Amino acid sequence: MKKILAMTLALTMTALMFASCGDMDDNSESKAATTTTTAATEAPAETTPAEDETPAETTSDEDKTSEIDNSDWKPLSAIADSLECYDNASLTFAADSDVSGIITPFYEASDELKPGEDGYSGDEAKINFSVQEVAGVPMLKCDEEIYDIEDTANNGHKVLKIQVDMNKLFAAEPELMDKVFTIKAELVAIAREQAVYDDGMGPVTVAWYGGAIGTNNNGNWNGNTGTIEMASDQGEGWCDQWAHTVASARIGLKEQAKFNHEYETNYETIMAWVVKSDIDLYIADLVFEDEDGNVIKVPEGAIPGGASYEKEELVDADSDGIIEYAEDGTVVLEK
Repeated sequence: MKKILAMTLALTMTALMFASCGDMDDNSESKAATTTTTAATEAPAETTPAEDETPAETTSDEDKTSEIDNSDWKPLSAIADSLECYDNASLTFAADSDVSGIITPFYEASDELKPGEDGYSGDEAKINFSVQEVAGVPMLKCDEEIYDIEDTANNGHKVLKIQVDMNKLFAAEPELMDKVFTIKAELVAIAREQAVYDDGMGPVTVAWYGGAIGTNNNGNWNGNTGTIEMASDQGEGWCDQWAHTVASARIGLKEQAKFNHEYETNYETIMAWVVKSDIDLYIADLVFEDEDGNVIKVPEGAIPGGASYEKEELVDADSDGIIEYAEDGTVVLEK
């Protein structure tokens, strides 16, 4: 029962490194189940992928069928220890944080329809926001709701486009926005099902998850100022069910990308490209820094409390009764 599809992409990744020198810079406790309440490694961007571009992922038949050592596998409870910015972030979330109207999906305002409505032709995902506790840490879950079942190529998945209304976050002290030089978003991705590759299925893991971070200020679109990439740890054993990164963009380098409290609109934007498997995106915290790297705190009470969310449960993928491995090495999920 404990045989697993290996997802060690070391050979493929090594071959790719020799083939190309391109680099996309920007972009614990126990194995017990983590109960959630419904409520990344950072680098500046050099290049930005197209919104519909998903890197090809391959793995060999030998990789898929070999037995691997999962002794270094990190359960969901290890997520808390991976966070880098949480203790000194500009904004974190509470279990009852009400993000309504402050953190919302982005879509073209000129379109009379919204993502998920009949006849909508854009590539934006429909997103439901809630605060959930992951490994004991309240995080904002950005839950994609599949609405285009005819899009079989991507299993109905679209591009997650998220906007944070800075005018509302800094309403009490609007001038603080003008000092923001760098924006960061600490992100966690958790796989809910097997990874999808060009030549078949992999284990329950974040094979790859990427996107962009930037701003949309007063009609000036700079939503891809920095890029995002993350994947589960690979090493020589089990690929973790989750991945983590800190997405970063130095918006202060570009005048029209900077926040200005006199602008009618100031938005931070976070986007995640299409992936074919079911991966949940969480925002653990947001960080705003001035030119000297000092953290600018969001005024107290910027996000009100009082929201009520359904509880949800996250279960580690190798827990007994959750996954069975067939004789041919394929994974069968049991929920």
